[in-house]
Parts: sequence; structure tokens; C-alpha cells
Amino acid sequence: MQKPLTPNQKNLQKFRRNKTAMFSLGVIVLFVFMASFAYVFIPDNSPDANLQNPSIAMQSPGFKMKFLKLKTDKKVKTSWFKTLFLGKELDFKLIAILSAEEKNNGKILVSEFKGKGFPSINYELDKRELFSENLQENIVTKTYYLGTDNQGRDVLSRLVLGSRVSLLVGFVAVLISSLLGIFIGSIAGFFRGWADKFIMWKMSVFWSIPTLLLSMALYISLKDFFESSFVIIFIAIGFTMWVSMARIVRGQILGIREIQFVEAADSLGFSNARIIFKHILPNILGPIIVVAASNFANAILIEAGLSFLGLGVQPPTPSWGGMLNEYKDFVGTNLSYLALFPGFLVMILVLSFNLVGNGLRDALDIRN
Repeated sequence: MQKPLTPNQKNLQKFRRNKTAMFSLGVIVLFVFMASFAYVFIPDNSPDANLQNPSIAMQSPGFKMKFLKLKTDKKVKTSWFKTLFLGKELDFKLIAILSAEEKNNGKILVSEFKGKGFPSINYELDKRELFSENLQENIVTKTYYLGTDNQGRDVLSRLVLGSRVSLLVGFVAVLISSLLGIFIGSIAGFFRGWADKFIMWKMSVFWSIPTLLLSMALYISLKDFFESSFVIIFIAIGFTMWVSMARIVRGQILGIREIQFVEAADSLGFSNARIIFKHILPNILGPIIVVAASNFANAILIEAGLSFLGLGVQPPTPSWGGMLNEYKDFVGTNLSYLALFPGFLVMILVLSFNLVGNGLRDALDIRN
């Protein structure tokens, strides 16, 4: 005889039936995978994908170019772990070339590419300047699948790395806002009275201020206290999104605190903290998860807005909002795609989190 499904198994089954939510979850998983292992498969695996070559700036998608590897005095020592998550510093120099030919006198005749519309420069190099002895080993061909930006950097690589910022900021900001919102909402809903009135007044004040403006104010206030722009963004966004979580938790606790199992726990002499965190909160995890998913989408939008205004993660670290700001002047030209790419990715990721949140809401709804 088959065992009856538990409530959690029923909810999971309902969520799996929601094809839109499952597809959106797959998109999120794909973004997380790409962000986690970006340096493994992006074309430019230098730190922050910041390999600049002005001679190939503003090239269209699908552009191919040959490069010649030359020696430098730079010695790079790195571990595979650091390379996996932080990229690999190059210990050679790359120059864009049209051709390179070895002469009988041991010299290398190079035709260097100087940019679209500019004549190439022909000159000779000593073979000892090559990174390795064999000329063919020093010639590499790179394909820029989404073209290059105004500094000759690979757009695809920077877009993939930009997902790291959005996901990391979203995760940490949601974690901060959830912990703060659950704590404040629990106090307001459980103790009621003057504590509830004071907290509700505070929430109304925070609710009246646009989230982006409040995040900007916090960012500007904190930038003199923290060197890392990441830390400032975590705090600025996390401390502006707690209100929605607190309101949901407060409402849920007000509805559940009069149920018999809560009264029984109180009559047994359990502490208020134990009743809240061990008996009440586990029964309202559904709405908390739904709000957290929605807040994740909001955090991505706020981070993109801050970066667009120049208040987010600072260059050369790529972020989608920063790329929008950098390429906004190209909108309306034949290079509009430079701004469309990061904007489209922000839209896709935010939409995915919202659709997953809707799917969780429907799955956890006891009326369905």
C-alpha cells in the first residue's frame, strides 16, 4: 500500500506541475552555474574579463582576430582554485595582427592591426621577444561572439561575469533583509501592543520612501566607512527591503498565535523565543519563501539601478547596471546591442525569480 504524501511532498508535486515556474527555475540554475564557473568557459578568463586592446574596440558580434603572444617581465603565480574563481593573470602580451611571418634572418615580420579604418603597421620583431620559440605556437585566434566594447574587451565574458554581481548581491541582500524582517515582524505580531504600534509606524515610514532612493542614501552614508563597494551594496539593499518581509511575518503570526498549539506551548511555560522560533515560524515558512523570492528579484533591480547611477560595484568589475551606464550613449546607433544585452539579462533574471515566486505561492496555497 502506497504511503500518503506529506504536505511538503504535495506542495513539491504541485510546484513541479507548474511548467512556467520549473522553466524559470532552470533559467536561474543556469545563471548560478555560469556565475560560479564563469572563468572555466568564458573567452577572456583574465580577472574581471578586463583584457583591453583598443585596436579592436567596437567590433561587431562574431568578429575574429589573430593575436601574437609576446614576452613580458611579469611573473604570475596562481593556484587552480584562485584561477577558477578569480581568473588568471596573463604573463604575456597580446597584440592584434593581420599576419606574422618568420624571415631567414631570424626576425619576425609582423603586420599589426591598428583598428577599423586605420592602416596596418609593418615592422620586424626579434624572435626572442616571442613568448615561446615556435612562431605558430604564439599565434592565437580569438572569436568575439558578442563583439567588443569601447576598450576592446570581450562583451560576452563581461556579461557572464556580471551575473556574479547580481546573484551575489541578491543572495546576501535577501539574507540580511529576511533575517531582519523575520525578527522585527515576529516581535510586532507576537507581542502586539505598543511594540506593534511602534514597529508599524516605522514600517510605514520606510514604506513611504522609494527603495532606490533609500538605497542611494545608505550607500552615500556608508561609503566613508567601508572600502569594499560590495559590502556597502549588501548593507544598503538589505536594510531597505526588510519591510515587506516584516509585514508578511507580522500578519502571519497575528493569525496563528491564537491557535491551540501556541496556547499549549505557552501554558507549558515555554519561553517566548522558543514559541516563536520553534513553533510559529516553521508553520509560516511558505509565505517567507515566496517573499524572499520576490525580494531577490527586487535586489537585482536595485543593484542594477545603483550601478547604472555609478553607485554600485566600481570598475573594472563588470556588472549589468554598470554596463548599461557605460553603453547608454550608443542607444539609437548601430551599436545599440551593447546596452540591450545587459538590459535583456536583467529582465530575464528578474522575470525568472518572479515566476518562481508565483509558482511557490500557488504551490503553498492550501486552497489549491
